Amino acid sequence: IGRRGTCVLPHTSTAGGVMDPGVFKEMGGFDGDGGPTFAAAGVREVSVSGRRFLVDLSSLGLLHFSSTGEVRVAQDAANGCQFAVKLVSCEGSDTSHASEEEEISLRHPAVVETIGVWQSDDALLRVYVTELCTGGELLDSLIESGNGMDEQLAKRHIRRAVSALFYIHARGLAHTHLRPCKVLVDAAGCVKLSVAGCLGRAADLGTAEQAVRAALSTGVFAAPELLALAEAGGEGLAAALGEAQRRTDAHVAKLPAGSLGPC
Repeated sequence: IGRRGTCVLPHTSTAGGVMDPGVFKEMGGFDGDGGPTFAAAGVREVSVSGRRFLVDLSSLGLLHFSSTGEVRVAQDAANGCQFAVKLVSCEGSDTSHASEEEEISLRHPAVVETIGVWQSDDALLRVYVTELCTGGELLDSLIESGNGMDEQLAKRHIRRAVSALFYIHARGLAHTHLRPCKVLVDAAGCVKLSVAGCLGRAADLGTAEQAVRAALSTGVFAAPELLALAEAGGEGLAAALGEAQRRTDAHVAKLPAGSLGPC
């Protein structure tokens, strides 16, 4: 079944795998104020592309959580290498998402690689296995330093992020949840754009309704003019998004070759 795979779930699931109901209960249920968690769903390992990944359910294994799910560290059972696994709820999702094949096929030095995707039988949960960026979120490192960032380093980070967007746009896709927590830092100190579950087909995002949903999903980090248009009912929002994308792509195309540097 390609890059899709299987997952070990609680004993009540028909997807296979066994978990003691007492252990599952101790792990807790779904958080009413947040999204689904690996512990609540009983997901302790995921198999994609013929590889088995063991999810770290300890407090140290948690990388990120939000209203739609959480991200944890996982270990390749065969070689011990670490990856990231992202669990998200598919409830209320629209049909504009990029296909798994489109997402997995992305290969760019500034895009976090997606290894594979698993989806529950009832299509309510999805798990993305991606490369692990050990530097965490760029925003967190900025807050922790308290001293801002060197201008030249900031330029390099911005160029990489914009280059990633240009690459995605060139394939007819768009990042639908662009905000600071999606900019990660790898072991070499280079930024990468996280795209797992955050890609939509540009053609499908052309309606005002889809554009409003994409803009609002970024919350306070959405462009002010997009939020204003959304509040007004979405009039002209699709055109505004298209124009912003064209301006960004035109600027990136003018960057000198090799301007992204070794990072």
